[in-house]
Amino acid sequence: MTNLEALITNIELCSKADGYSTVTFPTLKKLSVNDVLTGRELADVELDVSFPCFPDVTTIWSSVSKHVRQQLLQIKPQAVSVQGLGIFHIQKWLSFENDEVLTFQRPLFSLSRTVAQIRELRSAFVPVPDEIKKVSVSYKNIHSDVPYSEEVVQNCMQETLNFFYFILTNRQDMDLILKDVGTLAIRGTEVTMAFCEDFLLSLNKSTYVVEKLLTKKWVISDKEVALFPSRFGRVYQLPQFEIRAVPRRASLTDKEILGEFESALSSMGIRGNVSE
Repeated sequence: MTNLEALITNIELCSKADGYSTVTFPTLKKLSVNDVLTGRELADVELDVSFPCFPDVTTIWSSVSKHVRQQLLQIKPQAVSVQGLGIFHIQKWLSFENDEVLTFQRPLFSLSRTVAQIRELRSAFVPVPDEIKKVSVSYKNIHSDVPYSEEVVQNCMQETLNFFYFILTNRQDMDLILKDVGTLAIRGTEVTMAFCEDFLLSLNKSTYVVEKLLTKKWVISDKEVALFPSRFGRVYQLPQFEIRAVPRRASLTDKEILGEFESALSSMGIRGNVSE
């Protein structure tokens, strides 16, 4: 398992080396100390020990996931946004099948357009209908679930997303897991939001409906994510901060390599025709 402090320190060093940006993760470093904080301020923790696991970060993100799930499972589901990531909502329709009217509820996720532009990610943006109320995951609500201050919660979430952005900028692949909701999988420029089957069942209350959603590929099961290939044969997994092996994608064609090279130049503000 990856050591969080070593991993983020390496990212910090890489960001300094690029000559134009600096990324730091002070809160994640403190949370990487595997200690139950009782009766002392998190800011006072000395970073003199490295641990191979860091439940504090996953605890905060598990609370984020819980709040997303709660909003989506309401009788009248609300669209819920995670600041700096994107927005979830439920698409609902009726279908007459097997002599009965069935209700289909399909969860949808739209990646923030700003995030998608980091690497020209191909992610369909599905507008939230006007009649659906929009809410955001609140740092205050997360703070009420976990033994950390609201400031620590906010910094942890933002630094995790900064890590996410940095990995995207460096054209690596990754999975962001929202416990009991699903997994946001990024491979190359492809973006897939895959959902937990238990969540789909809680949402639809019908195994038939869930099976049809999955069979028709209207929704992707998070069980499939482990089989999504990467050209690197590995992905970063957040918020666990692990590097996980996945099937290696077949070698890129010359055209695909050229396209990725031109895209990388463009992301650095360099224009030019490299096709000759």
